Amino acid sequence: MKFNNRLNWYIERDGNIEWISRSVTVLAILLFVLTDDRGDRHFVPLGKRGDGLPDERGKWALPGGYLDWDETVGEALLREVYEELGLNLLDLQANSRQFKGNLEQPYFVYSVPQRLQNVTLWFPLMFWVEQLPPLAPQVPLDEVAETQWLELAPTVAQDLAFGHQNIIRHCLQHYYQWPESEIP
Repeated sequence: MKFNNRLNWYIERDGNIEWISRSVTVLAILLFVLTDDRGDRHFVPLGKRGDGLPDERGKWALPGGYLDWDETVGEALLREVYEELGLNLLDLQANSRQFKGNLEQPYFVYSVPQRLQNVTLWFPLMFWVEQLPPLAPQVPLDEVAETQWLELAPTVAQDLAFGHQNIIRHCLQHYYQWPESEIP
């Protein structure tokens, strides 16, 4: 059999061997359902990628990032959303009228080894709220330049960083089982 892999590198530090392999990232596909006098409206919180980042600068993106040493994927998810948007997912889950998703287990593992070699864990999370919480990034402007709430249809109509608009559509269709005719 022929395989397309290359051996992982390693470094020796303090008498221990540490393997260097593909990176794991978490991606929060957040959808907020706001019910008001206009009915149910769907919003997505986005962060604009800052000039200090290596890829997709200036594009809007879903919150996400690398799994750090000694943290679970659930902890990484909570941390990345808090750092990039200032949202506390545990508080939102506890205070939402309804919540759909899982803060510990990803719905989907994307492992196509393109360019960045990342393995990305997708976490679709939907919250039913009375009002949209404020967005307040906790990282420097060179990482997240600004944040915004955007309604779902304009979100998926634009070219988001890393094709995030396609990931949102995928989650709507396959995870939430929305009828295809209702997906913007």
